[in-house]
Amino acid sequence: MALCKLQNQSPFSCRCAPQDLAKERGAVLEELRMSRDSAGRLATAHWELLLQGSRYEDRLPIGLESVIRNVPAETIAAFYRKWYLPHRMAVVIVGDFPDTAAVADMIKQHLGPAFGTVAGDAAAPGPEVPLVLPESWQHKEPRFCVFADREAQDSALYMSWKVPSRPTATPAQYLEVMKDTIFMSCLNTRLYRLSRARNPPFFTAGISDESACGAVDMYVLGAACEERKTLRALDAMLTELARVRLHGFSEREVTNAVKGMQADIESTYLEADQGYCTDIRDEYVRHFLGQEFVSGQQYEARLNKTLLPIIKREDVNAVAARLTHEHSAVFKTVEHKKWHKESAMRQTVLRVAAAEAAGQIGPWQEPDMPESLMKQVPQVPDEWYTACGQTPPDPNAAATTAAAEAAAAVVDALSPSPTGSGALRMQ
Repeated sequence: MALCKLQNQSPFSCRCAPQDLAKERGAVLEELRMSRDSAGRLATAHWELLLQGSRYEDRLPIGLESVIRNVPAETIAAFYRKWYLPHRMAVVIVGDFPDTAAVADMIKQHLGPAFGTVAGDAAAPGPEVPLVLPESWQHKEPRFCVFADREAQDSALYMSWKVPSRPTATPAQYLEVMKDTIFMSCLNTRLYRLSRARNPPFFTAGISDESACGAVDMYVLGAACEERKTLRALDAMLTELARVRLHGFSEREVTNAVKGMQADIESTYLEADQGYCTDIRDEYVRHFLGQEFVSGQQYEARLNKTLLPIIKREDVNAVAARLTHEHSAVFKTVEHKKWHKESAMRQTVLRVAAAEAAGQIGPWQEPDMPESLMKQVPQVPDEWYTACGQTPPDPNAAATTAAAEAAAAVVDALSPSPTGSGALRMQ
C-alpha cells in the first residue's frame, strides 16, 4: 500500500521548485563529468557518427552542460506537464502475490483517481512521438571513423548496420527475429574458428543486434585485434559476410545453430521458476514501450518448437544481404594512436566488395568432423524410459541419430545434478 501511495505522488505530484532543481544540478553535472573518460569520449564519437543528421549528433540524452547549469525550473515544469500524461504511463507490479485480484483493486484504489483527475484536467492530449526512421539516418554511402585516444587500452573494430526497429508483437514478427538469431549464431561460430586459427586476423569477434533508439535497431559486428591490425580484421570479417552471401551457410552449420537454440529454449523453460521477478517486470515494460508480446515461458517454448522447423537454410542466408556497405553501414576503429586514415578503411571495404562482385571469394572450408562422438549408441535400461513416462524403443529397429539423442536425453534427465536432484528436459 505504501508503494502505491508513493507511486501516486511521483507521476502527478512532483514539484519543480528552484531549490529542488539546484540540488539536482550537481548530481547531473557529476554524472556528466564521469562520462568524460576514454569510454565516454568513444561513446560520444560513436553516436555522432551513427546518428548524423539527428539531434543526437548535437547532444547526448544527458544534455549540454550549459543547459544543465542554467535551465530554469519553469522549463522543467513545462516539460513535465507536456510529457508526463496518463496515456503515456503504465503500472507494472510483479511478485509472489497470494491474491492478484486484491493487488489490482489496490492499484485502482490508489492510482485510479489520480489518473482520472490528471486526464480530466488536461485540455488536450500531448503530442505523439513519431516512431519513424528519419531519412538522414539511412544512407547508401558508408561512414568511416578512426578514433584514436591515448587512454584506449585495446585495438578494436566496430561495424554497424542500421535498420528500422523491428517489433515482436506477432508470431510472424517473432519468426523474423529467430532467423536473425540463427544467422548470428552461425556467423559467430565461423568467427570463433577463425580466431583459433594460426596467425588469426583477430583475437575475438562476434555479431549481435542492439537498439540504437526507439526507431532504430542495429546489427553490430565487433572484434578485438592486434595493434595496427584493424584493417586486417576488417578485411577478414567483411570477407566472411561476402562468403555467406555468395555460398551461404552449410546444412550442418544451420542445424547446429538450431540445436543450440533448442537447448536454450529448454533450459529457459525448465528454469522458469528460478527466474527473478525483475525479468518478468522488464518483459512487461518492453511490451508497453516496444510492443513485444508477453507470452510466458510455456507458450514461448511451444511457439519456438513450432516455428523452428519452418525456418529454412535460405531464410538464414538471406539475412547477410542486409549487411553490405550500401545499407546504412558505419565502420569504426579504436586504437590509442591513429595508425591509418579513413581512406584506408574505405579502400578495404571497396576491395572486398569488388572481390565479391567478381566471385573471387570461395566457399567455407568445413573441417572434417564426425556426426557423433560415440561410435556405439549407449544402451539405456527400459526401466529408465518407464520412469520418464516414455515408451522404450523397439530393440529390433535400427539405431538412428534421433534415437541416440532421445537416449542421451533420458540419461541426462535421470542423472543427479550437483544439488542431488534430477532435471527432466521438456519433450
